[in-house]
Amino acid sequence: MFHKLNLKKQFYLVSGALLIGSIFLGVFIIYPTLKKMFLVSDDIKQIQQDLENQYNDTQTMRRTIRELDAISEEVQQYKALAMPNGDELTIIEELESLAAIHHLSQTLGATFSNTPDPAVGLPYYTFSFVLNGPFQDIFSYVKTLESQSYYVLIPGMTLQKTGDPGHATLKFEARIYARPTSA
Repeated sequence: MFHKLNLKKQFYLVSGALLIGSIFLGVFIIYPTLKKMFLVSDDIKQIQQDLENQYNDTQTMRRTIRELDAISEEVQQYKALAMPNGDELTIIEELESLAAIHHLSQTLGATFSNTPDPAVGLPYYTFSFVLNGPFQDIFSYVKTLESQSYYVLIPGMTLQKTGDPGHATLKFEARIYARPTSA
């Protein structure tokens, strides 16, 4: 039957069949394959991004673990800067002894604030000092106070000259932070 058609019609029929076959091939085979390839490409990019994020998180975690020992040492140093809670009698005795060593007359008052300081997060003792004696001894006392094992915060001082030459009166309040004895 195909041979009975003239050459022109045979050409159109073959061309049409090839065109329909090409369209069929493109629509049902090539297009879905390309679509799946693009979806796989997007999935690969997403997986690559997830792996990169996991790698960065792992690197950050490793760096944190390496730095943990140094941070733990610093925490221990900061804990040592605060006196143990309930150890105020020992501190008062040390301060009185310090005044006697420096030949100073000292009046000392202490109050405890159980409410933690918002900036530090620790309760604290407030010590009120009034020191009388030679200026050099007062200066030496303050230097020694600064070198104690606990941190003494002195927001301000008042130094007044007394009637005796070379003598002065120093008034100030100092804050010493307290840490729980179990810490």
